[in-house]
Amino acid sequence: MRDRWPVPVDDSWIASLALPLLTRVEQAHAANGPTLIGVSALPGCGKTTLCSWVKHASDHLGWSVDHLSIDDFYWPADQLDRSMAGNPWGVPRALPGSHDLAGMERSLQTWLQGGSLAAPRFDKSLRGGRGDRCGSTISTPKVVLLEGWFLGAVVGEHREDALQQPLKPAESRWRPHALRQLSEYAPIWGMLNELWHLRIESSNASADWKRQQLNTLKYSTGVAFSEEELTGFNRMVEVALPNSCLNCIPGATVIVDLTNERMIREIRFS
Repeated sequence: MRDRWPVPVDDSWIASLALPLLTRVEQAHAANGPTLIGVSALPGCGKTTLCSWVKHASDHLGWSVDHLSIDDFYWPADQLDRSMAGNPWGVPRALPGSHDLAGMERSLQTWLQGGSLAAPRFDKSLRGGRGDRCGSTISTPKVVLLEGWFLGAVVGEHREDALQQPLKPAESRWRPHALRQLSEYAPIWGMLNELWHLRIESSNASADWKRQQLNTLKYSTGVAFSEEELTGFNRMVEVALPNSCLNCIPGATVIVDLTNERMIREIRFS
């Protein structure tokens, strides 16, 4: 199954992370009732690749597993544009508030109560890279992997960030809005049976990995992002939410600390 990993991967990812997560999926699949497992990590850390591999391995083993991103529940184009209008980083999506929370909650709740899982799918290459919904899926999995870059993050008492550059006035005005929007995700987080949280030492590493991710998108779809767009996105990830909000997720059951070289440094279980 290692050959199904789409990018070069260190042995530690397979032995210490991918196989334990696959084992947890096996246990959940054998249990009574559905299980919702969350995977949270900053953009570019490898959460989507990890979940995709576990999904493929599960299919190969005959297990009923689905893989969703909270980004599949981005609003349709018009509503998405309205929700992101005026943000100081010029990003077309990704901020709290860009997702159809009622639709996400309804889809997951129906599935958790024994029904089918109906979910939209989002194609980030549409509209010149601004993205739009592209079809939907209906499935009846025993286990769902749900991932997102601020998955599980909650609003609380956050200490001041140690930023290389202080918040600009427009960023200071937008952050309270982002935190208010983030509080609306609590019902979704409450549905998770467990949460695996991948953390990195520096957000600069996330920025570098995001560049690699967008280069892959350009190669596969032909959609390219300008340097200004990439800079705006990376700045948004760095400052839109407090660092402590993203680094200290209270519901995390497994915490994986990564080095700036994307190597696994430590794994802790709560």
